[in-house]
Amino acid sequence: MKRASSIKNYVIAAAALLCIFSAPAPPPVAAQPADNILPTPQLEGTLDDTPQTVTLCSPLRIQYLVRSTGTVTVSSAILTINIKAADTGASVFARQVPFTLDAGSIIIENVSFPPGAYSILLKASAINQQSWNSGEVKLAERALTIPAPVMVKKSSAAVPRVLFWLSRTGTAMQQAFAEKIVKQALDVDSIYSVIVDTAEEFTNQALTGDFNTTVLYEPAELLDQYDWLMARIARGHGLVIIGSDNRARMIAENFGFKYGESLTTTGAMLQLTDDSGLGLTGTVPVSGRILLPKKKNAKTAALVAGDKRPAMLIDDTGNGRVIVMPFSLTRSALDAGTTSLYSLLLRAVVQSAALENDEQTSVSSIELLVSAPSGTVRARVVETLPLGTRVIWTNGGGMVKDNAIIYDLIADKEPQRFLYLCQPLAGNKTSSFTEAFFECNEKLVSQGAVE
Repeated sequence: MKRASSIKNYVIAAAALLCIFSAPAPPPVAAQPADNILPTPQLEGTLDDTPQTVTLCSPLRIQYLVRSTGTVTVSSAILTINIKAADTGASVFARQVPFTLDAGSIIIENVSFPPGAYSILLKASAINQQSWNSGEVKLAERALTIPAPVMVKKSSAAVPRVLFWLSRTGTAMQQAFAEKIVKQALDVDSIYSVIVDTAEEFTNQALTGDFNTTVLYEPAELLDQYDWLMARIARGHGLVIIGSDNRARMIAENFGFKYGESLTTTGAMLQLTDDSGLGLTGTVPVSGRILLPKKKNAKTAALVAGDKRPAMLIDDTGNGRVIVMPFSLTRSALDAGTTSLYSLLLRAVVQSAALENDEQTSVSSIELLVSAPSGTVRARVVETLPLGTRVIWTNGGGMVKDNAIIYDLIADKEPQRFLYLCQPLAGNKTSSFTEAFFECNEKLVSQGAVE
């Protein structure tokens, strides 16, 4: 009985094994790659060889380089070069350029964008053979600066506005020397001056308000009144009194100066002091009568060489300044046989008397500094003034036409200084308008308003 059961179990096990080995094999499993790489077209570019600065009216060569860096070759692309203002993002130039996987370039023959900061952008839309479009992408960006050919800096200025009362007395030789001294002293383009001959003309001119400094050069007359002149000095005007005769002495005494003894010499030397503020040092020969001035708290501008007594004084009174030179410039120049030294001294004295804290008047003093940062260029600066403005004076060959002042010049890297004086209509608060022009293709082209 047991033997029959064992045989039966054996048969069942064998049948089971036969089923296992006779079953069909499962299908093979495909091998999986280590990385999933998709076909991708991709471009990169540079603008490295493109200039970062270019001047107006000059050519600009934009050089670009494009490379394919994707997993499939880019068969074609649309390349665009765009120039935008850095501050606003506004486009001033755009152009499609031929696609090449190499260096390429375009030339803008004549740059005419307004001066300022810009960005050059290289963009592309890449396409492969299956018409896959990347969309527009930025490949490169480069900063570009366009400086103004003409630079104009505008500001207010301290301009000596000098009224000279020049005596016409004495011999013809004395008058000629006196006139030459004064004209040489004023022969600079940074001083506005008018010369008068009489006390009446001096008073009438001084009362116009056009002047901030007055010079009494060895006056041959006395003024009827001094109150108005003293009031102007107190408000910030300058006054220079020159001469050693009784008229010059009496005028100076009205402003608080006193005189002790006087010297009469043909070979005295004045020693200019280092702290006088005149910007001059050394000695100056003087001849004739020399008054020795005194005034409390006045500063010594020159001493009599040897005994060191004051020979020139500078007195700050109120907001103004009075300078006394109690000797004869004309006599000294005649004896020395030259005028240049005395003209130089007179100019320094006048500039010192014209204080920078000039009282606020209706006269405006304007300075224009004009240069060409990128090199020499023919230029024009036009200063358009409010209607009704009176132009009192301008230097540097400025031409006044209607309500404008025109300066034509050859601008260079070294700034040139232009000055003008004007008087707007009372109550007119409108400011002037400054515009600069530069030469482009033999024509003057506006570069816009000066801020």
